[in-house]
Amino acid sequence: MRILVVGAGIIGAALADRLARPVDGGRPGAGDTVTVVEERWPGAGTSGTSYAWLNANDPADPVYHRFRTAALRAWRDLAAGFGDPSWYRQAGNLVWATADEAKARLSARVDGLAGLGYAAHLIDREESRALEPALSAPRDALFAHFPDEGHVHGGPAAQALALRAQQSGADIVTGHRAVRLNLRGDRVTGVRLDDGRDLDADLTICAAGRHAPALLATAGITLPLVDPAAPGSAAPCLVATTTPAPGALNGVVHAPELSARPAENEALVLECDDIDAGVDESVPAEQIRAAGDELLARARTLLPALTARVAEVRRCVRPLPADGYPLVGPQRPGLYTAVTHSGITLGPRLAELVDQEIHGRPAEALAPYRPGRHG
Repeated sequence: MRILVVGAGIIGAALADRLARPVDGGRPGAGDTVTVVEERWPGAGTSGTSYAWLNANDPADPVYHRFRTAALRAWRDLAAGFGDPSWYRQAGNLVWATADEAKARLSARVDGLAGLGYAAHLIDREESRALEPALSAPRDALFAHFPDEGHVHGGPAAQALALRAQQSGADIVTGHRAVRLNLRGDRVTGVRLDDGRDLDADLTICAAGRHAPALLATAGITLPLVDPAAPGSAAPCLVATTTPAPGALNGVVHAPELSARPAENEALVLECDDIDAGVDESVPAEQIRAAGDELLARARTLLPALTARVAEVRRCVRPLPADGYPLVGPQRPGLYTAVTHSGITLGPRLAELVDQEIHGRPAEALAPYRPGRHG
């Protein structure tokens, strides 16, 4: 089977790696050829700019929670195959709350997650200081620790997966955009590239993230994602990266006014929900720079010894399904879609399940997340 994957973010790269991998243990797929099309380079888009927190930190929907915990296991297995790569870190997540209402929510979340068998613990301030010695947290805060969570450096991870796929025989086409789906009757037969070439395929997998609606629309297909260009859209967020700050943090931290984690080269990645609010695609560059300065000021309150500066502020546009859940499954003959928020967390698990499905074994775990559920 000729398989064409559109997009080499973390989902597309994980799919390419999985599908191109030599067949073992009776896994179907012998004889498949895999081609990936990416407008820039692997991990250049959302996957390389997102906060990239690996988690299953919401107990509200037990079915989706189990889906995400399976994804965390998939990440551990995948990383083991790369021999403890620097782009994957299961270093835990430290959270604290100070306001009474926030404390109650955090305590309830820990109880709910623990009730589902997830590693979630309330800890005291001394334990928090042992985990993150450089942090300055209020004495009256309520602390929680989630040891099985972590983070990924999305760009390097996608690049490593795409490279291994290429080494396994996949053709990685970069620097070109898929501008339309090609059709023969109702069947998708591949894509047209921006240079006029047609790439033919028996199965086209749309893993184009935020760009998926535009591509699918060329075949008359609607994908229910939040419009990132709409005023006040929740799809865009701002992520700042600092200059190197050796030893500042060990793992992921969620404080009341800042989320932070280590980045490559001992830098920090900074984000906060209230700064993200209303950062749609019309926001001017000076406002983005000001947001970076504010994130750094909050980081210096959190980490009093921090001397790093802002190196970059990036607008990350997330593919947000209208109901928050993944959109995964066949949409036309010859077409399969895999688009979701939390692609960093879900990528390797989705690759396993999509591989299973396109080779003839329906994946029950994907049943709640079909794209047609909104029809």
